[in-house]
Amino acid sequence: MSVFSAVRHDKNFKAFYERLKDNGKHTTSAQIAVMRKIILTAHSLYKNNKRYDENFNSLFLFLF
Repeated sequence: MSVFSAVRHDKNFKAFYERLKDNGKHTTSAQIAVMRKIILTAHSLYKNNKRYDENFNSLFLFLF
């Protein structure tokens, strides 16, 4: 359920999801990719004791 919320309200995850869909990924595959990205982001934030900043990697996401 967090995938739906992230894709709807977070511009970075929404852009990532839309890019995957535009490249021909099935909806379920794109949602699983977003889920994995959320988990990796949460783990990195926890490990480095940081807070999530929506604007931190916005340029980086569009480069790759």
